Amino acid sequence: MYTSLFIDPLGLLAQLVISLAAYIFLAPILLLLFLVNEVIRLVITLYLENKYNGKIKLVSDGASATWALKRKDRSRMVVVVMKMDRTVPLEKISKSIEESVFQARNEKGELTYSVLKNILVSKFGYACWKQDENFKVKNQIRSLSPRKVYTKKEILQEIALLSRDMDEDKPQWEIISVPKFKDTMESETSLILFRFQHAFMDGFSLLMIIKNYLSSGFDYYVHPQEFSIPFWKKVLFYTNAIIFGPYLFLKINVRKFLSFWPELREVGPLQKSYTWTKSMDLGAIRKLRKSLHSATIPTILENAFITAAKEVLPPERVPDEWVVGELAALLPYPTTAPQNRFTIFMYGVNSLQPDFERIKTAKEESWKAITGPWIPLLLGMFKGFGRFPMLMHHLLYMGGCCSMILSNVPLSKTKFKFLDFAEVLEAIGFTPLPNDVGISLCSTAYENTLKISANADSTWLKGDELEEIIERIPKVLNGWAQRLELDGSINYVHNNN
Repeated sequence: MYTSLFIDPLGLLAQLVISLAAYIFLAPILLLLFLVNEVIRLVITLYLENKYNGKIKLVSDGASATWALKRKDRSRMVVVVMKMDRTVPLEKISKSIEESVFQARNEKGELTYSVLKNILVSKFGYACWKQDENFKVKNQIRSLSPRKVYTKKEILQEIALLSRDMDEDKPQWEIISVPKFKDTMESETSLILFRFQHAFMDGFSLLMIIKNYLSSGFDYYVHPQEFSIPFWKKVLFYTNAIIFGPYLFLKINVRKFLSFWPELREVGPLQKSYTWTKSMDLGAIRKLRKSLHSATIPTILENAFITAAKEVLPPERVPDEWVVGELAALLPYPTTAPQNRFTIFMYGVNSLQPDFERIKTAKEESWKAITGPWIPLLLGMFKGFGRFPMLMHHLLYMGGCCSMILSNVPLSKTKFKFLDFAEVLEAIGFTPLPNDVGISLCSTAYENTLKISANADSTWLKGDELEEIIERIPKVLNGWAQRLELDGSINYVHNNN
């Protein structure tokens, strides 16, 4: 399996030897490159300050700077969709953001969200922030046609467009209102779409903005600034990363040259497809979780996707060995300022195992990955390599390293109102794919419901294949619940769904 680390003594010894060799032979080279790069950055910083009088600056955070890299057919935009019971006027949105978000200050008296007034550009091959001298909040907010009633299919087409890069004529984020939305038998509702280039912030940063400035009644599932682990666990966590990090670093880079999905040929120009599930009952999924070896909900959802894929695709299209990547964030967040603390851990899943046996094995492998070097190592790689020229960022994103990526978003335990005006009924997110992985899932927990959204490259899954697989996930979960003789249904029913 992919993360069968720290099990047998000989394997452990081999990893120690490889890590030690990497420290001896690679560390001096990387340290020299880092020092030379920092000198270059200092020279560029002085030049930019002199030429542009502080209006253009290098992006200091490497994890944010990596998102400045443009790669053909890869996405860098995050799209978050909130369904609401009424339409929020654009003027109200603009005024609230202007008077709350852009007036917030940190302990030093600095504007907390000033970065949102910048444009992401490049100078001398490095990622830079350029001040938008014509910045106005109202220029970042727009509406689709107020007369047209949009369907799910049409919104998914809009999301496909919104996932493409924005021009560099204004900050690469915006809020889009969809005044009228109706899907199948639902009653008519409204949508708000948040669209932003990942360089500006990660998902938890957006949640903090929504919680602190744009909502009432919002209650974190996981508080990004208060969650922490005991000190002794932190010591073990980081010691593990220091000792075994070099071994894992080498392993990651070797796997960049391997294939984790049988890609389709002769499918024409690459296209991206998007979809989402109906709401599912989070309580029922938690009950199912307890009967499935107490595996995490993301682990259960990933395995449901694998089972659904086996039911939809011919055998030759389904890998025997999957490598699953789960996005995570290193908590706690030191401030509420927009930042990127995203990271990832990976583990192997054998799709040939029976469903319940596979889930048990996946739970064990997932736990090894979470407690292993993955989370601090990958965040360190993003922050470190991100300070180098964007040409070096290709080393981070080339290759896929896994079969699919899942992002788990715990939104709010309670229903909340957007701007204390419209009740948020549902929420989903679509994560970008900057590397060569062709399948991305995002599970969003809101109140007592859970939804899954997905996007895929046409070279990995055709649009109708992705749609059918995602639609089957609730059926797979219901089938498992019936086999375990659990009461209730995974399907969630409310007035607007």
